[in-house]
Amino acid sequence: MDSNGDTGLLREEAFRHVIAHRSMLMAYVRAIVHDPGLVEDTLSDVSVAIAQSWERYDTSLPFGPWARGVARRVALSNLREHGKHPVLLDAEVLEAVGVEMDAYADSGEGERRKQALDRCIEQLSDPNKELIRMRYLMNRTTREIAQTVRRTAGSLYVTFSRIHKTLRDCVRRRLETA
Repeated sequence: MDSNGDTGLLREEAFRHVIAHRSMLMAYVRAIVHDPGLVEDTLSDVSVAIAQSWERYDTSLPFGPWARGVARRVALSNLREHGKHPVLLDAEVLEAVGVEMDAYADSGEGERRKQALDRCIEQLSDPNKELIRMRYLMNRTTREIAQTVRRTAGSLYVTFSRIHKTLRDCVRRRLETA
């Protein structure tokens, strides 16, 4: 397999981890960002940053602490870019939140969610799978995707929000029936 194929598989693995840990990452980003309008954008940026740095992630280590480190850097960068001053929780509080999140992940729930997510992604329509692929596997910006699919960035934000809700609801249903 060529390096492009290897990179694509790595990004797909990264994306699946991000989706499986989306709730944890969302909670962590919210604890730092506090701006509802910036939280979702920051979470998308975190997903891309994780995919871009996936080759440097040591898979023998837990995903949660590493992903939160990426999320913290991205969140602080986004706050600076938007001229907002971070209202950071004390480092001890953020660490305690992280420990609780790791305990959740260690319970096996994260892996169950990941498996459920894999099945839910398979159920998406082909156009929605393609949007997910472009955004999270190819690391394209919403603006680039909008140009490619000839839609506005605003309509894509709505579409991605709906896709995330669909996946979240599907995963929830699968976990309830498992």
